[in-house]
Amino acid sequence: MESLENFFRTLLEEAGRRAMSYFLRTTHEIKRDGSPVTAADKAVQEYLVAAIMRKFPQDGIIAEEDEVLRSPRQGSRYWTIDPIDGTVSFMAGMASWGIAVGLIEEDVPVAGFIYLPATRDLFYSNGTHVWRNSQPRLLTTDRSLHTNTILLTHARPHQRYTLRRSFPGRVLSLGTASAHLSLVATGGAHVVLIGHDKVWDLAPGYAMLSANGGVLRYLDGTDCDLSTLLDGRSAPLPMLGGPASLVEETLSHLDYWAIPSVAV
Repeated sequence: MESLENFFRTLLEEAGRRAMSYFLRTTHEIKRDGSPVTAADKAVQEYLVAAIMRKFPQDGIIAEEDEVLRSPRQGSRYWTIDPIDGTVSFMAGMASWGIAVGLIEEDVPVAGFIYLPATRDLFYSNGTHVWRNSQPRLLTTDRSLHTNTILLTHARPHQRYTLRRSFPGRVLSLGTASAHLSLVATGGAHVVLIGHDKVWDLAPGYAMLSANGGVLRYLDGTDCDLSTLLDGRSAPLPMLGGPASLVEETLSHLDYWAIPSVAV
């Protein structure tokens, strides 16, 4: 793990420098799915794809921009790449966007690396332990919701859910699934509510959650299965992540409506 950690620390720090060269200096386009993309997204992805292909030539790659999907030449390993997770936050000059790389093997997320260049925060996991800036971190030890519980949510919860007044905690959004998953996996927040995200949004943080004993479950109660998302499709349902007890309790305070026509 040490060599893998060092490789990705160096890789993501350089990717972060490249992204920061565009920060507050770039315009955007709108993709077919209605989401924005900037020159930073494209430049960072090009750099990461090339570096990972050189280092792991037998592995597959799934990357967000231009729907990059390269099957493994041998084995079952895929690297997922989200070059700028939180492009809207990036465009707005906020600090909560990140660069996310995940490793999936036999359809299971086994490692994840998430770097927030604006704050120089690096979250990573080897599948058995989780670190934030070289400090080992665990899930919250809380086993029930309370007034200081932090629920992190995506950008459009008002179009999809009713969170009942009985929910006792606080609700925050940083605009990036990777940062949300990382913070919950390392105990900075308690529960994360994620929309119909894609594998590159989920794999790195899911690896961290799993390594620390957390769960990522669809709102129907089933575990998120990344094997169904390896073609780049969106998750079929929103999901909750965190300690199992908090996920189950949060679900009891949440009403969800399936509205396929509404963007997430």
